[in-house]
Amino acid sequence: MSPSDRHCATVTLEEVAAELERCIDDVIAHRAGAPLDVGSEPVRRIVSAAARLYARHVETAATTDPLREDVSPTEAVELACGLLRARDLNPFDLALWFSRAQ
Repeated sequence: MSPSDRHCATVTLEEVAAELERCIDDVIAHRAGAPLDVGSEPVRRIVSAAARLYARHVETAATTDPLREDVSPTEAVELACGLLRARDLNPFDLALWFSRAQ
């Protein structure tokens, strides 16, 4: 068993999510009004892991809303645009996926 297996066996995903949210909120609050000076790689790792988790989750759950009410429409669109650009997709591609039967 690897160290990461042992860690994940003793810590729930709920606990990890709560701690990650706390850390991210602290980083954002600490730099309020200033440019957010964080590296791209940590953000990329967090978003990539969240994307994989969400994609697996919707395969088995009826949940269609991945965001809580504290995420603004601007933040949601920024993320959606970033995800589309990251995979060289465009609004037409999105429309095809969006119109798919749930």
